[in-house]
Amino acid sequence: MATLALSPHPTQDRLITAVLNQWQIEGSAGISARRLAALADVPVSSIYHHFDSLEELLVCAQQRARHEAENWCAALLEAIGDFPASPEAFGGFFAHVIDAWCEAQRHLAFAWRECDSVPDTEDLIHGEAQAWQRLWYEFWREACAHFQVAHGHVITKRIFDTESMFHLMRWHRAIDQAALGELARTLGSWLAGTPPPPTPWRDHTRALALETMPALPERDETARRIVVAAQQVLAEGGSPHLTHRRVARRAELTLGTVSHKFPTKSELLGAAFEGAYSAMVDKLDPRSFASADLDAVIHAMADSISSATRERARNELFLAVARDPALSHFGRQLRYLRGRTGRGLLQSLVGTQRTITATEGALFSDFTLGQVRRHALFPSYDTCDQIRAEFVDLLALFERPSPAV
Repeated sequence: MATLALSPHPTQDRLITAVLNQWQIEGSAGISARRLAALADVPVSSIYHHFDSLEELLVCAQQRARHEAENWCAALLEAIGDFPASPEAFGGFFAHVIDAWCEAQRHLAFAWRECDSVPDTEDLIHGEAQAWQRLWYEFWREACAHFQVAHGHVITKRIFDTESMFHLMRWHRAIDQAALGELARTLGSWLAGTPPPPTPWRDHTRALALETMPALPERDETARRIVVAAQQVLAEGGSPHLTHRRVARRAELTLGTVSHKFPTKSELLGAAFEGAYSAMVDKLDPRSFASADLDAVIHAMADSISSATRERARNELFLAVARDPALSHFGRQLRYLRGRTGRGLLQSLVGTQRTITATEGALFSDFTLGQVRRHALFPSYDTCDQIRAEFVDLLALFERPSPAV
């Protein structure tokens, strides 16, 4: 496989730029040789003249994005090099990194997410996904050491993986920034061993999101079967594999029935997202975790990771909401209602030593989703041991004595 040249041919550069733009605007579902050639204003044959295959073009686009991200991260670390940092300053830096990444470097953020969404069978792209993981691991290791919170760099990495996905969803710019700052300061309090701060922006927006949760359409029994089947097909293969024929086969209905209920690919995709959203909303109801213990949590996490192909539909929903302003109302619910079950679970693990806040529940949700994402992408024989070690590190934060005033 060719490696991206430092100074690519102008046609190569245009094709790579077309891929990055396509990932940001439509995602992998819109990727085809014909589409990319049209965007780059070159013949389709140019792709195969400059690259061995379409996959190699995609890999080179990933390399471009990752190299730009490496330079961006290095500049951030250099900028804070002379700052007399302390644990109390970490939250502000964490919030700045996420906001700047999701806004100023938005095209790179989508490239990273697309890289993590490809099937494991696509080995070339999967190798780039591992390189992205190393990049962020090293960045947060250095950043946390600088702010004197080195003990929390893996926890920070897991939370960043998730929160930087949610911040791609745009709802209300000022509120989203304020709420992100509160979440980041809460993370900083965990790492510094101080009480969590008040979070009025998140508290207000959480209540608003609950009040305005969008009503899903009423469906007859046949349509409900199609919605469930579409969500399952999306989860297994992503939007490129979502076709009326596959959904009909999964729902055990005729192709004509599925096409009648959802005539277009766009409507079928909407049905799949409806199914994914419904599955997430069903999990928002608080449950009792009075008997939960660490072993039970680790077992549940391992089960989630082993069935992580089902998480593809959720990730596709997140990215669709992030790309399409018409779906921003879903973004409010997805961003601000998460953590309700996580809050109860974390409370059961921490015990009665103090009360877990709603924002801490959202942070814990970020942490566990980050674990699923990381270990599902790169499973190993000792995955359960790694999960246990990360949970032990997290729970140790709640046993750290507050610094003397």
